[in-house]
Amino acid sequence: MRVLTLNIWKDEGDLAARLEIIVAECRLLQPDIICLQEVYADATLDAGKWLADALGLTRVGVPARSKQRSGVLSSSGLAILSRLPLLAEESLDLPTSAADGGRKALYSDFETANGPLRIVSLHLSHLKAEEGDMLRSQQLAAIWSWANQGWDYPIILAGDFNATRKAACLDWLYQQDRITGTDSLLPQATSLRQRPNALIDHILLAGRRGWRLSGAELCFTGIDAASGCFASDHLGILVSFDPID
Repeated sequence: MRVLTLNIWKDEGDLAARLEIIVAECRLLQPDIICLQEVYADATLDAGKWLADALGLTRVGVPARSKQRSGVLSSSGLAILSRLPLLAEESLDLPTSAADGGRKALYSDFETANGPLRIVSLHLSHLKAEEGDMLRSQQLAAIWSWANQGWDYPIILAGDFNATRKAACLDWLYQQDRITGTDSLLPQATSLRQRPNALIDHILLAGRRGWRLSGAELCFTGIDAASGCFASDHLGILVSFDPID
């Protein structure tokens, strides 16, 4: 099973060209599940639905952080695209602050050949320094409690954590329940374009019953020759999971 996460950068740059680039690379990578953050949507376009339709995948999504962008009322939400049978979906309002409000998390439950699986797409606060560290810790603790409630199967957390592995929020999470993550497979990598040592996007597996994280790679790294665009200001992370007994 292959899981991809990508922050698609709202409507920045040439959105139409960037969406085409994302579709083209996803057709090559063939992920089973795609977790998206900063999914732009306005009255005429929902980027998550557009990508799902273009790729022939099922989509669940939730709008977030509504505001005027380029003079248009729009949201910057979350989506999960999949080729697996969908069992359930739910969203969560995250702890917030006046400086960075309106963030959410989204999960989808899927039936796999190796049993039920819960996928969480998330985007934690971008605030810096102590305020941001505290808010991200609160948000991740809320997500962890919510995602585990009444659930006794593996969970995959994927998205833009706005934090490296050394951050307090991730250090806390790794102490919870046999967490394995992509940081160990991508040493010295960055997920922010032209920013060294900024691996802030992660895919984490909680509970190893049923699945084993077997590989990880960066994707959406290049510039499209025809348009001169790159897919996003973030790089994507693609993870392979192997079934285990």
